[in-house]
Amino acid sequence: MMVSAASPHPNATSALDPPLATWCEIDVGALAHNAKTIRQRLGSGPRLGMVVKADAYGHGLAVVAPALAPLVDWLIVNSAGEATAVRRVAPDVPLYSCGPLLPFDAPAIVAARARTVVVDMDVVRALGAASVTAGVVTPLHIKVETGTHRQGLAVGDVAAFAVAVGDVDGVVLEGVTTHYADIEDTTDHRFADRQRERLEAARAAVVDAGPPRPMLHSANSAATLLDARTHGDLVRVGIATYGLWPSKETQAAWIERRLRKDGTLPPRSVDEDTVVPTLQPVLSWRARLTQVKEVPAGGFVGYGRTYRATHASKVAIVPIGYHEGYDRRLSNVGHVLVDGVRCPVRGRVCMNMIMVDVTDVP
Repeated sequence: MMVSAASPHPNATSALDPPLATWCEIDVGALAHNAKTIRQRLGSGPRLGMVVKADAYGHGLAVVAPALAPLVDWLIVNSAGEATAVRRVAPDVPLYSCGPLLPFDAPAIVAARARTVVVDMDVVRALGAASVTAGVVTPLHIKVETGTHRQGLAVGDVAAFAVAVGDVDGVVLEGVTTHYADIEDTTDHRFADRQRERLEAARAAVVDAGPPRPMLHSANSAATLLDARTHGDLVRVGIATYGLWPSKETQAAWIERRLRKDGTLPPRSVDEDTVVPTLQPVLSWRARLTQVKEVPAGGFVGYGRTYRATHASKVAIVPIGYHEGYDRRLSNVGHVLVDGVRCPVRGRVCMNMIMVDVTDVP
């Protein structure tokens, strides 16, 4: 949360006509920086896929998808509806749908020219029929169950499924894929290693059964940053697209894997990204101050008198509260930036406003 009367960020998109008391900005320059950072991590091998599902992680699909389209190899969505929405704003970018489908989704997937995950032959046949009608061939990716027990087929069932896909007109097997259970939640990645090995075994079984060798992909943001062995033929970068490390464990593991045997980091090169990739947050939530007032020593702030000033101070009123999405659990623990100065929230978060301590803001 940033509070300022300054102009919007020069690389950001915002709706300030008419002027607003609170708004969000999307820094398209930061999106480009993050895509470049991840691309450098990959080298020239795997395709770069970036995830724009769930309205581009809440950043706004209509802004993010066209900004990313020239920077990535694939954009990744979750559903037929999202594929349709991307096609309205990014008509030419290769598109991959990774979420569950039902047979009635098939015409929309085909119309969006999207490749998609499959785990059910009824869906495969529906995609085939829609593709034949449209005069196209739709690439399919089999989701493999490797340990997360979400969407996916057991390793032992993948080869037979791949053969069955090959018998359906209008579709072609393009890839096999899985998703890691906890690679971002720990610095011990032995479980992820086993998942990767199961995925590789599934692909080997497909090849042994006769279909051509499909592409392989499993890497989310954490795997992409941490382990080149997971990169396969495509990485699917989600939260890192938007400038956030998946977790503190991911950052710790990144540093740990690059420590010398004596416990020291290697010397920094000219490119600082060789030590720690510099991801830039894409979204900022901004607001204008509506009042600044004095609070005497001993004065209370907010409902329930949950904060009492220990010294004479100044508080500012910010016109956002839990109705606008500023979590009430941030009462007395959250912070905002006021002209770049970190300022604590004082008192309870109200329905439509918060109070912040601006004593130290010039």
